[in-house]
Amino acid sequence: MLHSLNEWLWWHEYWLPPGITWEDMKESEDIHYPQPQDLLLSIPCALLLIIIRYLFERFVARPLGRKLGLRDKVRLNAPPNPVLETFYATHSKDPKEGQLISLSKQCDLPTRKVERWFRYRRNQDKPSLTTKFCEASLCTASQHLYGPSWNVPSRCPSPLLPSVFWYYMLELSFYFSLVCTLPFDVKRKVILHTFINFRYFFKEQGWSCL
Repeated sequence: MLHSLNEWLWWHEYWLPPGITWEDMKESEDIHYPQPQDLLLSIPCALLLIIIRYLFERFVARPLGRKLGLRDKVRLNAPPNPVLETFYATHSKDPKEGQLISLSKQCDLPTRKVERWFRYRRNQDKPSLTTKFCEASLCTASQHLYGPSWNVPSRCPSPLLPSVFWYYMLELSFYFSLVCTLPFDVKRKVILHTFINFRYFFKEQGWSCL
């Protein structure tokens, strides 16, 4: 059963152009063809890029921000309150007037104080100026990643140039690392759209590499 499943998964008509089989993709010492399992190399490369990103933000971007005069604003933290914290996490981060009145009765606090608590709590979730600068620095640095220049061979299947292979691996690894760190990065309202875009990017890049 496993053998049949493996044959179905790597069926040549699904992965390769018409008229091409896996026999045509056999490699030699001088010729290397793209293989589907080559895409797995992007996983350890992504982990390496996450480490590089952490080191870059801590030892390059943050010191550079301090030298440029960036200063984070002092923010007041909301005092611990289980009732308000539960409402903040499960219902709304900006309650309406009727909800504020109801919460003030539950907590035995003035409505004004409850409103202030939510304002402080929202400010806690906002990224600091240094955090924004570190992320912007990383995006700026990544924009200098240019693809190599090569001539596309007219025959198919065509050997994969090492420069082309590592360009695709680097791009796939970079975006895969962004997906892994997405829950910990600056929260945005378009996070779902970002995840969907990454999904289609992986699909297109993977197919173009193969």
